[in-house]
Amino acid sequence: MAKKLKRIPVDLVSYIQIETEAIETSNDKMMISSYCLSKLEMVNWYLELLEVGSKKYVVPQSKEYLKSVRDQLVECHKEIMRTKTKKPGDRPIIDIKYPKGYEG
Repeated sequence: MAKKLKRIPVDLVSYIQIETEAIETSNDKMMISSYCLSKLEMVNWYLELLEVGSKKYVVPQSKEYLKSVRDQLVECHKEIMRTKTKKPGDRPIIDIKYPKGYEG
């Protein structure tokens, strides 16, 4: 019996875009880059399974949808790599957000 694969979530690209906007450190950048690339690898594998007409796996989404997600993930990764991180020395050791009117 063929194994049904997990669907690619429709909010995947949005999640990566939001996380990309929140990148501050090189660690943040590495984590979201790895996540994006792992999802891209999965989408490419799904597309390959559709190409060869795999009998072992059932891909739950269309080739067109997967190609669209793949292209968006490639763009997301380019954006992640373009994002500049702050150098560790540029950040204050303790960054306190004071309420308005109470700034240090």
